[in-house]
Amino acid sequence: MAIPDQTKTRLLEAAGEEFAEKGFDAARVRAICRRAEVNLAAINYHFGDKERLYTEAVLEAHRCGSEVLPDSVFQEAEPADQLRRYIHHFLSHVVSLRGQPKWHHTLILREMLQPTSASEVLVREAIRPRFERLLGILRKVCGDADERRLHALAFSVIGQCLHYKMARPVSERLIGTDAFEALDLDFLTEHIATFCLAALGLVPPLNAAGESSGGGVGLGARTVLPRGNEEENGDVLDRVEDVDG
Repeated sequence: MAIPDQTKTRLLEAAGEEFAEKGFDAARVRAICRRAEVNLAAINYHFGDKERLYTEAVLEAHRCGSEVLPDSVFQEAEPADQLRRYIHHFLSHVVSLRGQPKWHHTLILREMLQPTSASEVLVREAIRPRFERLLGILRKVCGDADERRLHALAFSVIGQCLHYKMARPVSERLIGTDAFEALDLDFLTEHIATFCLAALGLVPPLNAAGESSGGGVGLGARTVLPRGNEEENGDVLDRVEDVDG
């Protein structure tokens, strides 16, 4: 007989698979218990009811691989570098699906397209804190922007990052799997960060190579340059200021 914690974990996994395949309404409690190999009373004991089980499955799917960065990661960093770090962390769990059960992505996508009461909990406990952090960074990056502009900027950053997860199957068909895999974490971090900063006028426009044209390397490239280039890296902001001035 499974011990309580194991039973709860098995129920959560089984429920996630069932809800991802069929949605909340079509999923059946009996089918979930059958997958988990537990009796019907286990759901009420561990989760209370089907709705709470669904909410916990959605939270689990979002939580895996999306840990919140500690404040220490952002402390004493320049606003532009804070944005790069945020993008790097965001991309680190949306670009790669390796090691995550398939139902995680499917269930979250289903909840985005057909939201239930679980979305309210998901936004409050998981999404809003990350969104508020991004808004805080953008306020530092472009202090004169009003709330409407900040919201649009935040959604632009998020949209660029999420594209590589949500549109992955179509993107691979468009350019091929090898070409898509070449868009690795460091490359995408540099590209999106520099793209956003250039759009805000904080670095020179991108050139044909996708680099910030003023300094030969994008401002975002500082996060991926090899060790030994600290002096060059530290001069990037100065070069940008010279160009803007």
